[in-house]
Amino acid sequence: MRTSVPGICERGFTLIEMLVVVAIIAIAASMVSLSVASSSGRALRADAERLVDAFAVAQSEARSDGRAIRWHADERGWSFERRGRPARLSAQDDGPRTPDRFEQDEALRAQAWAAAPVALRLAPDRPVVFGTEWIADPLVLELATQGDTIRIERDAAGGYAIQ
Repeated sequence: MRTSVPGICERGFTLIEMLVVVAIIAIAASMVSLSVASSSGRALRADAERLVDAFAVAQSEARSDGRAIRWHADERGWSFERRGRPARLSAQDDGPRTPDRFEQDEALRAQAWAAAPVALRLAPDRPVVFGTEWIADPLVLELATQGDTIRIERDAAGGYAIQ
């Protein structure tokens, strides 16, 4: 059955075809914008995950070794440090000791932020020290760079959450 007058050719797109093309373009545009916009966010999240892993290692090391470990950070990177031990252990050796900066430890050695520069905000605002006790002080650490912010929370049991 013919739907048009003979000699007149129907040209153009149907409404369904137009909607399918618009949907495909919208999906492609959203995928591109997500991959471009969140590259710094992914790097910051990777930094947060590395830091949480290092925090867990530092806490475990402090408990097993018996010496507190302090975390230092700035906009370029972060590192851990603890009080060094003398080459020879003796009861009379009370002199100053070179700090141990974990140069040989893959997890605790100084590292640079992948998403540098990173702004840090710590609550409560005091040095982060991993002690020998099993109960740790809760803390909240916010990492921010280029409009992206990641929040790391530690509870009293030593568990970490990245938000």
